[in-house]
Amino acid sequence: MRSMATNRNCPCSRGAFALTAALAVALVAMLLVSYGASAASGPKQVRGYVRDVDGRLIEDIPITINIRWASDDTVRSTLTDTSDGTGYFSVTFGPSDWDIGDRIQVIATHGGNQESNSTTADSLPFQYCNVTFPYAIPEFGSIIGFVIAGGLIAAVAVVFLVSKRKK
Repeated sequence: MRSMATNRNCPCSRGAFALTAALAVALVAMLLVSYGASAASGPKQVRGYVRDVDGRLIEDIPITINIRWASDDTVRSTLTDTSDGTGYFSVTFGPSDWDIGDRIQVIATHGGNQESNSTTADSLPFQYCNVTFPYAIPEFGSIIGFVIAGGLIAAVAVVFLVSKRKK
């Protein structure tokens, strides 16, 4: 019976080994490149709350949410919303509107003043990005609003009584 021993000096076995090694390196390179890719896998919901410096939630604040390219920080996509009665806002960007690593910028506008906050997009399907105004926003439902309204009413009453007394 004839021996089936392999000849290690055969050029065809070296070529097969080189081809196998090259394919293995190419496969590993493709896996590494695809692992580092930052493409979004689905929609991204950006949500948050608008507050004033005292922590009060503010309603009816126009909100602009920008997704900015990670490479040059230019605006990639924009959506708008208005904060609800609890100061909450939420928008959903499509998968082609964002990538992991892009910057999410939230801009809130009140009385001509703008405040913003930003965060980096991660792989989760939603992210919070809250905005806080650095000053108190008076509301008649708050203690400050109540005191202001009471003071104005008292001032009107005093003016009325003084003018009536002079007659």
